Amino acid sequence: MRFGLPDGRRKTQRDIAKILGISRSYVSRIEKHAITKLGKTLSASDTTPK
Repeated sequence: MRFGLPDGRRKTQRDIAKILGISRSYVSRIEKHAITKLGKTLSASDTTPK
C-alpha cells in the first residue's frame, strides 16, 4: 500500500493505519522490517553463483 502496489495509488502511513486498524508507529515498524528483509534477500541473491 505504501508504494502503491495494490492499486497504483500510494498511501501514507496514517492512511494504512486507519485501513488496518493499527497505530501509525506500528505501520512504520512493519515497513522498516519489510525493507530490511527485502535488502537482505537482494544481498543474498547478489552473492549466489550464476
